[in-house]
Amino acid sequence: MSDLQIIQLENTDISKWDFSRLRTALKRELKAYASIAYTDASIKDAKKDRTTLNKAKKVIEDARKAYKARCLAPYEKIEPQIKELADMVENQRKAIDDSVKDYENRQKEAKEREVRKYYDRKAGVLGDMAKPLYPKLFDKKWVNASTGRAKYEEGIQIAIDEANKDIRKIKAMKSPFKESLLQVYVETLSMDAVKEKNVELTKAASAAGLTTVEKAADAVGTQNPSPVVDQQVPANVDGGVAMKIYATQYQMNQIKDFMKAIGVRYEFI
Repeated sequence: MSDLQIIQLENTDISKWDFSRLRTALKRELKAYASIAYTDASIKDAKKDRTTLNKAKKVIEDARKAYKARCLAPYEKIEPQIKELADMVENQRKAIDDSVKDYENRQKEAKEREVRKYYDRKAGVLGDMAKPLYPKLFDKKWVNASTGRAKYEEGIQIAIDEANKDIRKIKAMKSPFKESLLQVYVETLSMDAVKEKNVELTKAASAAGLTTVEKAADAVGTQNPSPVVDQQVPANVDGGVAMKIYATQYQMNQIKDFMKAIGVRYEFI
């Protein structure tokens, strides 16, 4: 096929193109290409037509890029000056912003100290759980400038009451895995997670031969009568073996609870 009309516009100013006329002509010419069914025998014609279309696209793209560059030239000339002015403003704005943020952060830190002081005064009902629970119960809204003393004190009291209620529920479960369950609660503040963990540990105890939670609790009472001091057995005594365990505190609590539940005595070396 002959060259497309648009190829004849190579190196012409795109601003002088008659786009309406070109669109109509190009649509007609491309339709002619679309009607051709190329075969293996006419592959040379296909390659030639592909070259023609590549050329047409290049003419259009080159004209577009040239016109864009010409349009942008005035802007690109003054862009550095515009940016310089913006940077001057931004540098001063940032300096002021840093001062404002420093003040706001100091105010929040002071308010958080007030919040923690009030929490510590009210969290006695949580016992040893008060300290580890604080980061989870803390609500960042309490230290916002818009939050008054009465509001954050109310929020703290509600949080403590809810936690205390959940802790009582956990202890009321009479689970031999109480310490692990309390740790799960500290991590998640979720009673659903606590219940799931209790089921998991109970199943593990059952698999070890303790078919009920009551038997697991009896094993704990028999093998570890002291609530504070773990019974210890020297390594290699009564069939004991020595091992190293690499675990987080949370994992170690679970291991200790399970060993107690199945009647394992242990010592820390």
